[in-house]
Amino acid sequence: GGSDSQGKERFPLMIVLDNVRSAFNVGSIFRTADACACAEIITTGITPHPNGSGAEKLTKSALGADRFVKSRHFANTMEAVRYLRKERPEIMLVGMETTELSKCYTDVIYPGGNNNDVTGDTSKRGTALFLGNEVTGVDTEVIPLLDMVVEIPMFGTKNSLNIAACAPVVMYEILRQWGAMCEKDR
Repeated sequence: GGSDSQGKERFPLMIVLDNVRSAFNVGSIFRTADACACAEIITTGITPHPNGSGAEKLTKSALGADRFVKSRHFANTMEAVRYLRKERPEIMLVGMETTELSKCYTDVIYPGGNNNDVTGDTSKRGTALFLGNEVTGVDTEVIPLLDMVVEIPMFGTKNSLNIAACAPVVMYEILRQWGAMCEKDR
């Protein structure tokens, strides 16, 4: 497989941050994306991003991970969806949001990696995970354009998790499905 400048192979997992306000959350997700060897982070709207709005705070909270994870920024999330549909038509767009249609995140087969449950040419397959604003969530206009919406089951009273806490739960499930856990020393 190909490798990037760090010499490590990346997984075909992209994270799309839809108007995430907090540089702390974004930095934390950059660190998780680095730990998970994600292909890319896409930021949209008001989301702090490298070389853009909130870059200083982001760098501080990302502890340098923002330099190692490829990223790009779009003015709005619809542009990001259009870009992914045009440039990466084989990838599944997955929103993380509690809706009437949401499936439990462990009940979904995520295309990419060494996932044997996906047929056809798997080399271009992948998953883009959309994470929304801390208060309003993934844009309601974007949700119908996604292939799937997943949620993490909540068993408490508040039933709300910070997105920087949610992201790794789903990201590591995707990597587990792709067989990554057994190839730690790849």
